[in-house]
Order: sequence, then structure tokens, then C-alpha cells
Amino acid sequence: KQWYQRRVRGRSNSDTKNQKRKPLGLSDVTSSQFARHLHCADFDMLAKVELHEYFSYFCRKKDPRYNLLKRHLDNWISHWNRVTAWVASEILRDETPRARAARIEKLIEIAKHLKQLFSFNMLYAFVTGFNHCGVSRLKKTWEQVKPGSIRALNDLEELMSTLENFRQYRRRLASVPRTVCSIPLLSLILRDIEFLNVNSAKLKNGLWNFGKLRLIKNKISELERYKMIKPQNNIQIDDEIMAYCRHLPSTPSEKLYDISLEREPKDQPKAARPISASSFSSVATSSSS
Repeated sequence: KQWYQRRVRGRSNSDTKNQKRKPLGLSDVTSSQFARHLHCADFDMLAKVELHEYFSYFCRKKDPRYNLLKRHLDNWISHWNRVTAWVASEILRDETPRARAARIEKLIEIAKHLKQLFSFNMLYAFVTGFNHCGVSRLKKTWEQVKPGSIRALNDLEELMSTLENFRQYRRRLASVPRTVCSIPLLSLILRDIEFLNVNSAKLKNGLWNFGKLRLIKNKISELERYKMIKPQNNIQIDDEIMAYCRHLPSTPSEKLYDISLEREPKDQPKAARPISASSFSSVATSSSS
């Protein structure tokens, strides 16, 4: 039984059985709807990951069943990367700077709703998409973005800044009541576990460092509480929007910069808008790569 309320997207009276519906797009859904569905889709990904998969991701690479042991975690990682690529792809979809700026403004509104939902993992995917090299260089586009949207984006970037080991984000996550659904930052979870793993394998005498292994276990066990608190029960899920959020169409990452050059050929040596002091990097697609 699903924890959320499902609603099938209905047809209007003018639709016929033989008519094909227009594919769903960014302009067809409100910012709050999009954020709620992305939040729920990400929670579903999180909820499916078994705790042993985090351990297997780093510590069982030689196991013949390695890919099977971490398949849900791999799916979550792939979903994050897909959202990031989708954000950049949506911005580059239109040919005119004003149209691209309008898409940026809509995406920033979605990101603001994700922040309100404490959907930090999806929020970071959006911020990373905004800072894709093929997007940040679009000078003519960013000049068309409303000042209020730029200020909002700067605030979101500050929250998700990598400075001081994600200090602002860690403080915000810790302040979320434990009775409220929140989704932590996946890439930071993996980085923290990797740090403990790299520095905890064995002592100099070759014996296992059980103290550090206990730290790894405790770190992984913390993630269980995020699976226990589900999104609000009154969220209505539209099947069509949810399907779209789970399979966001995007351009391959390696082609995005070429499309960016087509949209706005190089004519300025400087970036269109200054990138914040923090750096934004994608989650690794696989620990085996």
C-alpha cells in the first residue's frame, strides 16, 4: 500500500480515446507540485536502500555480487545525477535568452519549495545543475533573470555551500524536527562513510580497528531514521507527474556544453555570473568506476 494519496491525471471532455496527450513538461506543472513530486520520488529512492548497501558500496568491491548488493543505492545515485542533468538540459532547451531566463526562474522557484520541504538532496541537485559549466557561462541569459530570482539562488547556494565541510547545510539539517520528513544530502553521506572507511580499516599491527568500524556502523545506522518519517500524508500524487519525475528526460552531460556554445557562442572571456566560492560536484555514478 502506498503511503501517499494517488490520483490519476484526468482527461478533459474534449479529449478522445484516439488522441495522444502532449508529453508533460516543465510549464505544465506548478512549482510547488513539481517540488512535492520530486521530494516524494527521492524519498521512495531513499526508503528502498538497505543499510547494508552503504557498507557494501565501500567494503565489498571484490564480492562477485557487488552490483547486486548495492543496486538500490546505485539507483538513488543515478536519480540524483539525472535530476542534475535535467536542470541543465531544461535551461538549454530554449533558443532565446529570455525564454531560458524564464526557465531558470521557474526552476529556482521549484528549488525554493524543495528547501521548504527539507528536501536537501534534490535541492543540491538543482544547485549543481545551475552551476553546470554549460549554464553558468550563458551571459545573455543570466542578464535576463530577475534580480529577485538571482538573490534567491544565491541564498540557496549559500545554504548548500561546501565551505567548512557543508557547515550551513549541516546546521540546517540538525535543526529539522525529528518528527518532520527530511532527506539528507546523498553525496555527503557517501563522503562521510568513505572518510571513516579509508581511515579505519586496520591498525598498524594488522588487527581490525573495531572502534572505527563501530563509528561506520553508527553513521550508517543514523540513516534509518530518515526512512521512518514519511512525507505528509495529505500530499496528493499525480501518477503522470510522478512518472515524469522518476524518468526526467535530459541531454547527455557530455553534450550540454556544446549545446551551450550553440545557444551563446563564445564572445566574452569572463563567466556570465560569478560562481560562489563553494564548488559543486556530481555524485559518482558508481564506486566501481
